[in-house]
Amino acid sequence: MESRADQGPLLNTGLDDSIAPSQDPRNSRSARRVSSLSVIGEVLLDLLIAVSCAYFIVFAVLVYARRNQPIEQPGNRDLIEAAKYTPTIFPILFSAVVAKFLKAIAAVKLEHGTSVLAIEYLLQSRTVFSTFMAPITLKTINVLTPVLFLLWALSPLGGQAGLRVISTQESFSNATQNFTYLAFVSPFSNNGVGSASAEPLVPINAIFTAAIIASAKTKNLPQDQFGNVKVPVYESLSPEDGTDWRSVPESDDVEWSSLTGLPIHNLPSTGVSRFTMNTGYMLTSCNTSGHDWTEDYRQSLEDYIGWSGANYALSPNRVDQFAITNFTFRSLDLLPASSPAPEGKILTVANCTVGMSYVEVQIKCDGQTCHSVAVRPSPNPASHPLNYSHSALSVTDWTPINGLGQEDIMYTQFFPDFTNATNPTVGCDTVFCPPSAIEAYLADPANTVLQTSTTKLWGLGDDIISKRFTQLINTYWIDSIAPAAVSGNFTVAPQSNLLLYNTDSTFGTVTTSQVVVKCEYPWLALMLLCSIVLFIIGVATVVLSARRRGPDILDRFSSLLRDNPYANTVPHISSMEDAADQSKRLGDLMVRLGDVRPEEDIGYVAIGVLDGKQAVQKLSVKRDYA
Repeated sequence: MESRADQGPLLNTGLDDSIAPSQDPRNSRSARRVSSLSVIGEVLLDLLIAVSCAYFIVFAVLVYARRNQPIEQPGNRDLIEAAKYTPTIFPILFSAVVAKFLKAIAAVKLEHGTSVLAIEYLLQSRTVFSTFMAPITLKTINVLTPVLFLLWALSPLGGQAGLRVISTQESFSNATQNFTYLAFVSPFSNNGVGSASAEPLVPINAIFTAAIIASAKTKNLPQDQFGNVKVPVYESLSPEDGTDWRSVPESDDVEWSSLTGLPIHNLPSTGVSRFTMNTGYMLTSCNTSGHDWTEDYRQSLEDYIGWSGANYALSPNRVDQFAITNFTFRSLDLLPASSPAPEGKILTVANCTVGMSYVEVQIKCDGQTCHSVAVRPSPNPASHPLNYSHSALSVTDWTPINGLGQEDIMYTQFFPDFTNATNPTVGCDTVFCPPSAIEAYLADPANTVLQTSTTKLWGLGDDIISKRFTQLINTYWIDSIAPAAVSGNFTVAPQSNLLLYNTDSTFGTVTTSQVVVKCEYPWLALMLLCSIVLFIIGVATVVLSARRRGPDILDRFSSLLRDNPYANTVPHISSMEDAADQSKRLGDLMVRLGDVRPEEDIGYVAIGVLDGKQAVQKLSVKRDYA
């Protein structure tokens, strides 16, 4: 036989089954009553937990109530922030409530009488993992199994629903807006150099020169350096089947009618604006040729009307409402003084005709960043003719520089002003003049600042010369009629009597977007289901706990000592004592799961008290136990 040293005292080998706990009336207690302070305290605690479950219902209701509201509205960001914690908080609270609920059911069923298997099933199903393990450990499946599976499935679903029930999305709204823009056909308001009305020529020429010498990137953008919207040349765009609208590509390869765009009034700083401008531009068509030239004839070039004192002359024909606008452009090919004498056809002669093209332009602006979307010929040209002004010219031949929309004859100074805009008559001898910005632009729009010589312009061809003259003439026209407006001071009612430009208006739409709260309805329904079930379980726990009459003996080790014949030395208070109170009272009591019949051939395993009055030997692999 093995040694029993250090295996506990061996004082008794049997127990008297008739021994029962003391029934001292002084320690007797009544059954649990709802009115008792301990029950009230427990019910209040359970009620507090149940009320906390209602948080998720309130959260779901708030998400639904605040759907489609701006995210910046007070409280909405807090809802989104709170949703981040739901996957953590919901499963924790769900586990606590359901575990307490299952224990409360087990306690009530135990008082009413039920099977051991039912009690074990309830007690072993108080966590997700133990619920799935209970059928395996108990080796049975009953009606509770699928119910408990479904119940615990609500825990992760509710947590994820709380996270996914709320999100954000962009909401769009449309409003009608009136847009006012500069009318291309407006009065020309100065009488040339030396006149009383010539004061605006300084800013006009400055704006014009700035547009010419701007970077190639700026020239290719759909807006000029002041944010004005450029109008594309309709004739340069690719036609489309079934419509006279032609799309404007978003690439840099767009032929703009002018380097200066049209200013727009009442353009909001936010939102997407869409409207259609009814406007126009002058279109130049040139026939270019090259001619021989000798220095002997240089001085005679100054005799041409419009000679600027530089290397070219621009000679217009009659400029009135009874003649189509034509002009002849003559330009010398120049090389630096140190270069050999030029040879060949160094004189460019371009005979050009100027007409009008009226278009409707669809404009789209994101905030104040705008671009032309599509263009078509205008069915109702915005020609702004004066009632007392008439012309036998067609609508395409009558232009602002031959009297269209003009109250007087100031427009006859357009070509002289244009010719001298970038190259005044001073500072240049008769031997060599550096090319002006206009000449440089005609030669190479991407390199207008550092040119010290000009190329044979006639070699560029009719199309290129026509295109560049179109841009130059329209640019100077827009800069001349409204220098303050194009430089950022566009008002509907001009304040200066010297600059009475016309305006046109159109109605468009402004689409504004804002980030709003988005409610995901499938997840909302799932969250409400999980939250309501959780709240009902919490309330049911309150009711079940209040209905329990006996002590709380489930789920406590001290319950194993209750009425245990091998622990009869444990001080007894009352059979109504809760297991938690008993555990606290017997906290220092030494117990052991061991052999309570060590002297017999076959031992017996039970929990006994190590108080020296009863033998509780350690279990051994060398003994058998009943």
